[in-house]
Amino acid sequence: MNKHMFAAFCVPVLGFSAISPLFLTAQKQSSSLGPKPPAAAATVGTQNQSGREALDTYLDDLAANLEAQRSAGVAAIHTRAQVEARQAEVKAKILALIGKLPERTPLDARILGETHADGFTIRKVLFFSQPNFPVTALLYVPDAAARDGKRPGILMSPGHSPAGKAGDAGMAALFAMNGFVVLSYDPIGQGERLQYPNPEKPGTSLASRPTGEHGEASLQPMLIGDTFARYELWDAMRGIDYLAGLPFVDAKRIGAFGCSGGGTITALVGALDPRLAAVGTACFITSFDKLLPSIGPQDAEQSTPRFISSGLGFPDWVEVAAPKPYAVIETYQDMFPFAGGRATVMEARRFYSIFDAASEGEPVNGQPPSVPPTPTEPALNLDTTNHVPLSAPLQFITGPGHHGALRPITGKIISFFMRNLEPGSDADHPIVPPAYLQYGPQNPMAKLGKAAFQVTPTGQVATSYPGCATVHSLNLVRAEKILAAKRPFLTRAALAAAIRKETGADAVPGASKFAADALETRSGTSVLTLDGFRLMGDLAVPKAPGRHSAVILLVPDSIDGGSAIDRANKAKFEKLSAKGNVVLAFTPRPSPPGWDDMKSPILGPFYLLSLRADLVGKTLVGLRVDDVIRATDYLAQRPDVDPQRISATGSGHMGLVLMHAGVLDGRLRHITVDHVLFSYRALLEAPMPVGAPEDVIPGVLRHYDIPDLVHVLGHRLTETDALPGTADLSQMSTPLATLEK
Repeated sequence: MNKHMFAAFCVPVLGFSAISPLFLTAQKQSSSLGPKPPAAAATVGTQNQSGREALDTYLDDLAANLEAQRSAGVAAIHTRAQVEARQAEVKAKILALIGKLPERTPLDARILGETHADGFTIRKVLFFSQPNFPVTALLYVPDAAARDGKRPGILMSPGHSPAGKAGDAGMAALFAMNGFVVLSYDPIGQGERLQYPNPEKPGTSLASRPTGEHGEASLQPMLIGDTFARYELWDAMRGIDYLAGLPFVDAKRIGAFGCSGGGTITALVGALDPRLAAVGTACFITSFDKLLPSIGPQDAEQSTPRFISSGLGFPDWVEVAAPKPYAVIETYQDMFPFAGGRATVMEARRFYSIFDAASEGEPVNGQPPSVPPTPTEPALNLDTTNHVPLSAPLQFITGPGHHGALRPITGKIISFFMRNLEPGSDADHPIVPPAYLQYGPQNPMAKLGKAAFQVTPTGQVATSYPGCATVHSLNLVRAEKILAAKRPFLTRAALAAAIRKETGADAVPGASKFAADALETRSGTSVLTLDGFRLMGDLAVPKAPGRHSAVILLVPDSIDGGSAIDRANKAKFEKLSAKGNVVLAFTPRPSPPGWDDMKSPILGPFYLLSLRADLVGKTLVGLRVDDVIRATDYLAQRPDVDPQRISATGSGHMGLVLMHAGVLDGRLRHITVDHVLFSYRALLEAPMPVGAPEDVIPGVLRHYDIPDLVHVLGHRLTETDALPGTADLSQMSTPLATLEK
């Protein structure tokens, strides 16, 4: 790829493709409330969820243990010096995990039009957070800004709605009515900033929805040790740059607010940008011990790889901002569990009180503090029965309703920012006209028309300014800077160490011992229990006595299934067994594979599971490698197997697992694979990978690539039909019919 192909300036394209703004105060997000089965069972094989549930539980237990260690460490903090040391440590860890931030370059901001409303003006803004990477935004300027001097500013990050900034129009208007200059912008993959626009349906995404856009855009940065959160955070920080540079904004009085996905961005920027004077995160803050067993991880920027295993948790987003004024905003029936949000605030309140005793509050009627019952109406500071004054920097604003239902508590949210950013204002009586809390055409903002909220000529950056950068192209440029153009192959020892570190694989060849009942057969299906995990499969044993060669056939689903791949693996199983081999065909974890909510078909049903594993320092590749090593232990201990003649075979994702396992376990005499990804670099260069999450290992390209596996395996490997990064990795070709013993 020509490294200069994205360097051209954006060129406007005439035309118009209308967006459909949503005028929401309580945003209706596109986040899923739970997993849904795919339309066709054949897409992901069996719908038996037992394997998926078992693996989820295992990973959640790891997370719970890590969280307990973190909580114990924070509980031991009692002095301001310890607090500040913890804050510095947390900031450094977060920045290391998400990736080094880009360099500041000229914003090159411009105003492309404006619309006058009741008491404020909406300006259409375009600025560049990185070279050739435009951000579309709306600037709400109160009429008072022209006569009253510098005003406070609000950076408003929209939630996961396709409408992006247009969906925040009602809330932005209310802030403007109360004297704030508001910058509401389109996060990446939302509004006018689709990364994967569908050319056949303008305004829609090939990645289905915002969380699909984010998930897809996250895969390639992860390969080089970065995250999608890095890009989201930087856009927000550049938005603060823009606000701070306006002559009518007081740079020392800028706050940030966002709900749901916008709450995620706000938590990020609130933790890492010291210029913010107040932060309000809505419908995002919870705790992992409540989130993971309920709806699980939900989006790329919300699930930084190794976040939990690095000793971090939700409270750190709040605590690292102390003593900055901070409002955690929750609804009682939120899909992000309210109980987790309350627990986070309880921990953070003690953290804040080390800076300012007001955050702890005063006992009521001399009673020790306790956790009050959850009401059915708006309330403040429900984490404690202590009286916490409104002037305290940490506030817990809560109200009834489900995810994003902020209408009942909008006044309290605006009051929080008025109290902390507008000294002397009547913060107890914010201006909140009921009409601006309505959805759809009832909201006065709808009368302005959709053109008032569209910045680009066509409604999309991609079509208005062809040749502009994307997360994909920016990541390629960054990869050129941080990855060696060419390096020598790793030795086996170095590669094995890198595999264990990056994949989280920890099984040691020969360490597992098996009882006689490790393998059960039920209705013709074998169930192999490996260190507590039940793996579904089939076992064939020759009738002839003595020790035999053995083959591990790694399959994505039951060989008795109905898909073309299942049938091909069945034929392979029968052919191998007919040659006198002991054949163990099994599905590594999750086994059976089950299903999960697909944020986008191009991400497939393993994306959210991979996020869950990544959070605790595991990967699907590493978990499956452990399964192969333990299965090899099992075969080597069987009296009918010659431990010197064990081999393995698999296709696609399973072939890649076997290649990793072969490096770690020399007992696998030969490995035969087909239709395996050629290299991670090839995946890095693909404009839109399909079905890749199963193969992605965070940070892998900083340490090794698939050709390193091929080199170390040498004559032990037979590989055919390697796939380019542009291949549809979710649709593996029929496995080879002919295998070596």
